[in-house]
Amino acid sequence: MGNARPGEAGPGSGPGRPVGGEGVGVEELLARAGNGFEVGDEVLERLTTALMAHTELASFRQRKGPPRKLSRRTLRHNYLLRDGSSLVLWEIEHNTGPGGDRRHEVYEDQVSMAAAQYLIDARFGDPSPEELEAEAAEWLARLPELAALELPQCPRQYTEEHSADHAWRVLRRAENENAPGERMRRLLLSAIGHDIAYVTGRHLRTCGRVVGWTLYEHAFLLATGEEVSLWEIEHTMNPEGRPVCEVYEDERVACDTADGRLEGLQG
Repeated sequence: MGNARPGEAGPGSGPGRPVGGEGVGVEELLARAGNGFEVGDEVLERLTTALMAHTELASFRQRKGPPRKLSRRTLRHNYLLRDGSSLVLWEIEHNTGPGGDRRHEVYEDQVSMAAAQYLIDARFGDPSPEELEAEAAEWLARLPELAALELPQCPRQYTEEHSADHAWRVLRRAENENAPGERMRRLLLSAIGHDIAYVTGRHLRTCGRVVGWTLYEHAFLLATGEEVSLWEIEHTMNPEGRPVCEVYEDERVACDTADGRLEGLQG
């Protein structure tokens, strides 16, 4: 591609290794990914200035079988660049393919990652009653630990490019009648930064196919310093099984609406 080798951020850093932080170097990540060639030249060019990397677990799923143990974990690799901005790559590691070999996939954005994760998770099938009982017991045992856990507040990683345009695109693709209206459109015209985050999701198998929903938060930084969020639900809960996008101003309303529709399919 003619670009410098990503991850070579300065003296003392080996090829593909971050200069600091606890993370995976860019070259190491791309080398083990079966689809590393799909990462665009523009992203690779920016990654040549990576100064530091941090890797964190985004989600995890496993099943003991039969016919064999299946597992999938999704990792978020955050790279701090020389200009002070950051760039995220998403990695999915799983063994759900033919033969059970462990595979790695890398994605530039959350939407592509979520679509791939959805297809991978569909291979797990429905959990058995024993698995559900074991999972419930594990969570019950951890409740005291979780209740006492103080989670750190992670600063948003705002992208300072075309944020108002991004807001317009999110609102434009909303198919729900109660989507945010003209007041929100005018407010977001002053957006100077935006951040997209995967929040949660729920899926089930019914009538011979997997249906479900995924929630994303689109956070916007306005010129006044105020922060405003749009909550986008992507789902396949329609007769055709086609992807549908709905947008809400309130997270709870978005989740309750999606959950209600999913439970209606179960009934």
